[in-house]
Amino acid sequence: MSGLPAYAPTANTSYQPANNPNVNFHQEFSRTSLLTTTVHKSVYESLCEIYSIATVMEMIENSFLKDYITDKEKYTSTVMRMINQYQMLVKGFGKTPTHKQVLAEILPGIDDTHSNLLQLMQQAFRMHVPLAVERLTSGVPATIQHFHTVVESSSEPKEESTAQGSASASASARLVAEATGSFITLMDALKLNYKTKSQLHPLLSDLVVSLNDLVSRENDASKPIDFPGKSKLVGWLIKLNNLGDDEELAQHDIDQFLDELDEAYKGFFNSLE
Repeated sequence: MSGLPAYAPTANTSYQPANNPNVNFHQEFSRTSLLTTTVHKSVYESLCEIYSIATVMEMIENSFLKDYITDKEKYTSTVMRMINQYQMLVKGFGKTPTHKQVLAEILPGIDDTHSNLLQLMQQAFRMHVPLAVERLTSGVPATIQHFHTVVESSSEPKEESTAQGSASASASARLVAEATGSFITLMDALKLNYKTKSQLHPLLSDLVVSLNDLVSRENDASKPIDFPGKSKLVGWLIKLNNLGDDEELAQHDIDQFLDELDEAYKGFFNSLE
């Protein structure tokens, strides 16, 4: 069939199909007509994921503020996971110069660090997610951001003054967020049936090192953060270290490891409140 499709205008209409040979007004748009290259597809899909994360985060933050969410550990782990996903997606925009160029075409005015990405997305896609923007920009859940216990790195202790109070609180939240992220990553790995030394030892090592590096300051003296279950993590580190390259943890060991890891996570969380 050639030419324009048949139309059935009524007696009261003056509609006439356009005669521009370069435009097919009757042709439907498809994803392939919009996404001309694989890079376009990658960037658009990442923006769609970020849109989804931001809208869900807005709902979670609203629910947490109104006390609809009362499980702080669940809130913290969920928000940390979404923050990590967001940061990974943003990092993907810098893969190649072409990715950056396509993103700049979609969101004119985007800076090199993508720090204004969420603000530009709100304008371009008519989003209204102020709480999500604040949470994703800060990079830490509200439960960690407002901890009463201020922690610092024992390897890089800093003296706190009135002028440095805000910066110290921000650094404290970042350190706690990193340790929390290590807990969540290791628990996810166990749930995904990771069971070898090469899979689990690096993750547990990162967690133990980050926990040992955290200290709280009381009366101008640094005190290591201690909590129930912390010593058991060292025991698991030794057990994993003694595994052979071809050996795997038995299922009952994985279940026990996960239970004790969850106990340590809750103990760590409670020790900071």
